[in-house]
Amino acid sequence: MLAWRVGLVLNTALFSCEYVIYMGFKALHYSEVKVDEVNECSAEGAKVRWLITKNDGADHFAMRCFEIAPGGHSPHHSHKWEHEVFILDGECLVVCGDQRKKVGPNYVVFIPPNEMHHFRNEGTEVLRFLCLVPHHE
Repeated sequence: MLAWRVGLVLNTALFSCEYVIYMGFKALHYSEVKVDEVNECSAEGAKVRWLITKNDGADHFAMRCFEIAPGGHSPHHSHKWEHEVFILDGECLVVCGDQRKKVGPNYVVFIPPNEMHHFRNEGTEVLRFLCLVPHHE
């Protein structure tokens, strides 16, 4: 049985409020989560599913599942938060700063804050990986 709680979020900068529904427990197949194209400027063939978010009651981290087509890649970018990554399927080249590493299933990857990075699918099948990030504005 799922237990729901409703929270009120007050945005003082805009003097508005919104209701957010938090789910106390979540268990479902990842394919049931909406998939979105990654629309950042330099991404190609990349999709993301936001598996667990603040709306699920996860106050500190979000869990995402990326799917990158063969020859595709995430955007080359940096930001002030880290990534924790677990490769599920496929093979890719991870670029982080001046380092490059080919990885495949069951590899773990840590991307430190403020490092230019991207994931490039160099294999023949879809690259799928979990990526956990702290919530950020």
